[in-house]
Amino acid sequence: MSAKTLSLMCDSKPLSVVIDRLIVAGWVGKDTVALQKHIDELAELGVEPPGRTPTYMSLSPDILTTAEEVSAIAATSSGEVEAVLVRDRDGVLYLGVGSDHTDRDFERYSIPASKQMCPKPLAREIWLFEDVEDHLGQLVLRSWMTDDQGHEVLYQEGDLNANRELKELLQGMPNDCVSPGQSFCLYCGTFPAIGGLRYGRKFIFEIYDPILKRSLKHHYEVETLPQFL
Repeated sequence: MSAKTLSLMCDSKPLSVVIDRLIVAGWVGKDTVALQKHIDELAELGVEPPGRTPTYMSLSPDILTTAEEVSAIAATSSGEVEAVLVRDRDGVLYLGVGSDHTDRDFERYSIPASKQMCPKPLAREIWLFEDVEDHLGQLVLRSWMTDDQGHEVLYQEGDLNANRELKELLQGMPNDCVSPGQSFCLYCGTFPAIGGLRYGRKFIFEIYDPILKRSLKHHYEVETLPQFL
């Protein structure tokens, strides 16, 4: 599998990180009621429930992007805000925020394939993990999506306390996910959508640190590619 080089920023300084592996964790909620709600959301679309929780899906790092415009095959795709752990080849750990954009229609047939079909947007700026390690649970994730009139509406919101601890997700990764010395991006799970799954052209997402009073934020627009079949 080919690696992907990302041009990022950390503490206002350029940072080039080579990513060897992309892992997407799923069903990470500690609240069993909320977790079941997310499973039920997907079940309404015909998606089979998971065989284990949390799940870990290995995808190609080629689909990682910091672009503000992406493309999808179908109009039935949408984003999910997630905390993202980035570990470089030297073992330095960072925290960022991304969107697990997914083809919802194809998700009924294969969850990993539906995720591989779509780009995985990532905010260009990231933080050193050690700078937020002592208050991770207080970090807040939010996302917004445009409605049919083009208005931005709140789509997701929650703090990391609602999900399994990031260190727990790291420790729980199967040994075959990442080999020693390899770098990776780990998308760390999401929250149920407010009002259910929806689709919109523009997706905005952020992670907010109420202790250090700062945030990482990114947005992207989705172009649905025309098909001539």
